[in-house]
Amino acid sequence: MNLIDCMRAFSAVVETGSFTKAGDRLNLSKTLTSKKVQALEAHLGTRLLNRTTRSLSLTEAGHLFHGRCGQILEDVEELEALIQNQAASPRGRLSVTAPTTFGEMFIAPLMPAFTEKFPEISVDLNLTDRHIDLVDEGFDVAVRISDLADSALIARKLAPAPIHICASIGYFRKYGKPAHPTDLEHHRCVIDTNFQNASSWPFKLDREIRSVQVNGPLAVNSARAVKDIVLAGSGIALIPGYMIARERREGQLETALSDFNAFNINVYALYNSKRNLAPKVRAFVDFLADKLSETATDW
Repeated sequence: MNLIDCMRAFSAVVETGSFTKAGDRLNLSKTLTSKKVQALEAHLGTRLLNRTTRSLSLTEAGHLFHGRCGQILEDVEELEALIQNQAASPRGRLSVTAPTTFGEMFIAPLMPAFTEKFPEISVDLNLTDRHIDLVDEGFDVAVRISDLADSALIARKLAPAPIHICASIGYFRKYGKPAHPTDLEHHRCVIDTNFQNASSWPFKLDREIRSVQVNGPLAVNSARAVKDIVLAGSGIALIPGYMIARERREGQLETALSDFNAFNINVYALYNSKRNLAPKVRAFVDFLADKLSETATDW
């Protein structure tokens, strides 16, 4: 007796209300469908269905069994699909979206190696800072840098993306380095309007997250532009670590207030569902996770 096949037959009978209709759904004869249900009842040692010439009804045990049977069959189908997808060769067109600057710096340069490793996948990479709805706009994967609010999408962390408070060496020599977040009121802050509440910077103060209002003569909606302004010695700013790794290594920029930093930002890959996850999506996300985890150690 194949227990799963018998459970499928029982579930189909309950859902269709007859052995004939259940057999049609399963491409089985009425007789074979009935035998599978009988075999299941014999295996369990109890009757699951009350049968008359005109109707079928569930026994108390049948109600209990059917309540769990559907979930078990669904889990089995999901597991079968998972194994089959893992065995399948990744192929097809893959639609990916990522933030413009991060995508130009870190996603696009990886694509030649990815397509060489998976020659049957073609990548359509859309770089935009506009919020993309994966389902409505037909994307397979979105790369996002955020603290990730609740989402119906599956999110896999690819790498940390720390945010640093920094300025040029020349700026700190001229104006001093802030020792406490409240010192920022005496500094020229460059505002990156890509951040929510761009003029209100969060800090860990007295075991709480508190915001400090900052001011400055310049506001811009580009992390790259903010970096250039800060390199010119024009102020202190919040800048993603991936933007300034080289400048920090070379001593052009210094960080400040690291002990108070309250940002918890990461790079994520978002996709629609773990169920029946296409091999091309799995291959791409695994590839990004491997490559970015190496790169991010410098951020």
